[in-house]
Amino acid sequence: MDFRQLKYFHAVAKHESLTAASEALNVTQPAIGQQVRKLEAELGLKLLTRHSRGMRPTSVGKVLFQRAEDILGAVESTRRELSRHRNTSEGTVRIGVTPSLSRVLVPRLMELGFDRHPGITLLFNQGFPADLESMWEAGECDFAFFDRDVETDESESLPVYNERLCLIGPPGLCAPLPDPVQIADVAELPVVLDVRSIWAREQLERGFRKTRSKWADLIECSSIEIRREYLVRGRRFCVAPIAQFNDEIAAGLAAHRNIDLPSFNRTVHLAGPRVEKMTEAQRNIRTLIVEIADDLIRNASVAWQPPEWTSAESSNSSTS
Repeated sequence: MDFRQLKYFHAVAKHESLTAASEALNVTQPAIGQQVRKLEAELGLKLLTRHSRGMRPTSVGKVLFQRAEDILGAVESTRRELSRHRNTSEGTVRIGVTPSLSRVLVPRLMELGFDRHPGITLLFNQGFPADLESMWEAGECDFAFFDRDVETDESESLPVYNERLCLIGPPGLCAPLPDPVQIADVAELPVVLDVRSIWAREQLERGFRKTRSKWADLIECSSIEIRREYLVRGRRFCVAPIAQFNDEIAAGLAAHRNIDLPSFNRTVHLAGPRVEKMTEAQRNIRTLIVEIADDLIRNASVAWQPPEWTSAESSNSSTS
């Protein structure tokens, strides 16, 4: 059993598809299939079985898959640990970002990163905080943004900014609404919600239960472009951070109202390796991220607040 065989088998078992494994590894299907068959022949065991949509591990294949997870994870961890001793400002840094950050932080980070650190390549994965946390824990990102603090022997997080989810809608529909909008009134509005925004929906529906309200006109989708289309065509409201629709608000195509829901304030953390375990490239990129976030807080263009800002302060400001 060699490392390549184990890696190829792991990819096929994980994706349950030779095609998907080929795409993930950027290796041809015949090459992967050949190495998996060699592994099965060496062990004298059937590791994978075909089904209508691809392949899945057998019972013994599941045992090997779990061992492969541990081995490949240890190899990747070792590689990262050794790379820190190169003391170089070059390399690839992988960052998990939310849809909001893809619009307001990523373009600035790419521009500043290229200007100041041309030897660093930035790779971005997009998802909601829960998705990004899973990616980061799986070792698919060096840094990721999500809404909890992290502190382990290998990792730590830094609170970067506070944001508030708002009701964002066409100016004509927002105009008659007060600020903030009562939670019971939100239930009566036509809303298009991102199906992946589980946290936001849970907070809203908890508020609905307290006021004995329920959705009157809700549709869900997973495309930000579809939600943006509903918004700019004057048809529906979205529930999201202001940053997610910052360009539309600046252009006068959308407006926003706060929702009378204190739990809609959240602190966003940047999780990554502990400072003493970072490569020089990682330290440089983390410094840039904090610099950009601080600048966005200062100019107030995306309604971010410093991390120490609290929901109590928000309530006071909204009533003053």
